[in-house]
Amino acid sequence: MGRPKVENKKETKSFRVDPRLWKLVQAEAETSGKRTTDVITEALARHLGGVIRGKSDLDNAQLVHFLTRLDSVTKELGDMKGALSQYESKSRKRVKKHTG
Repeated sequence: MGRPKVENKKETKSFRVDPRLWKLVQAEAETSGKRTTDVITEALARHLGGVIRGKSDLDNAQLVHFLTRLDSVTKELGDMKGALSQYESKSRKRVKKHTG
């Protein structure tokens, strides 16, 4: 049985977008000194924050608390993964192969 993989890395996703909207995103990125990816990510996060607040009847403070806690749990999982891999590497027996 393998160990579970815990990763929190960014992924590349493809999507179709109206060219006029894409030009607006690029213009916003240029004027704000950000990458287009960052503008899109922030817009999605703001939108989803609104969706979460609407469905769960959360105010901004509660949403920030929830997201902060989520970040802590993600960090704890990453730390656990690091500790586990360090433990495994120390406890694994190394066998040298002799050629001859």
